[in-house]
Amino acid sequence: MLLKKLFNVGFADITVAERAAFGLDDLGRYPLFAPDFLDFLRQAVPTARHRELVFSIAVTASKPANPAR
Repeated sequence: MLLKKLFNVGFADITVAERAAFGLDDLGRYPLFAPDFLDFLRQAVPTARHRELVFSIAVTASKPANPAR
């Protein structure tokens, strides 16, 4: 879905450079996520998903100076 949106706004040569799983323990390293929220996720999300809860994606792309319309 992200790649389609990048293409729709004029980007070209779109490549996924890296895709990495983030688990609950990884999210706890960032101050964005409060400990109470992480505790809630531990209870709400099945244990099997704790190691791969979300994914980070690094994307490279170029945007032509004069995109064809």
